[in-house]
Amino acid sequence: MPTLLHLDSSPRQGSVSRQISGEFAETWRKTNSGGEYVYRDLAADPVPHVDHAQIEVMHRLETEGVRDLAVAREFAKTPEEKASWAVTWPLIEELLAADTILLGVPMYNFSVPSTFKAWFDRVLIAPLIADPATGQGPLTGKKVVVASARGGAYGPGTPRHDFDHQEPYLKAALSMVGLAGDLTFLHAELTKSAHVPRLAQFKELAATSYQTAIDGARTHGGA
Repeated sequence: MPTLLHLDSSPRQGSVSRQISGEFAETWRKTNSGGEYVYRDLAADPVPHVDHAQIEVMHRLETEGVRDLAVAREFAKTPEEKASWAVTWPLIEELLAADTILLGVPMYNFSVPSTFKAWFDRVLIAPLIADPATGQGPLTGKKVVVASARGGAYGPGTPRHDFDHQEPYLKAALSMVGLAGDLTFLHAELTKSAHVPRLAQFKELAATSYQTAIDGARTHGGA
């Protein structure tokens, strides 16, 4: 039975990234009527930032070279570590169980929202990191789709292309855990043209970019 893990990180209900991820999820659920759908709203229900207790566990995993997930699951020792690990492990289980991972991630200040970063920092543990020699890991082979909204234009050839620390970061971060092999970005750009007067001239370009992202969500959601 196929499983979709859907994460949204924008704090604004009805945001463009939520619209795109929602379109993908709706299409996927229609296409996979018997599939399992798991949803997390990282803005409404934030994942706590990594704390001292989790870092202690992660350091021991690295020091001892633990790659076995079953061993890692029971690796917390102190009450504080066990409490922190109890927050982290369900997130890891969701990742492991998913066939498709849908990430609603708008660009915030040239990068990603802290709500998304807090989630990713929790799940990036040593046993999930891909083998540097082979690029393979426990998460390899899963499909990942990023539903993105950007207030300006950051594509190749635009003046602010070098300011884009969202897509490059996500590519690098996801590649660490073997999730960059089947990775699709659905960008809707120039979203600020809807309410920033100096960008009003770009409304038509924004509408085209948005429609392209929505069409992409329908296509990839039904694939």
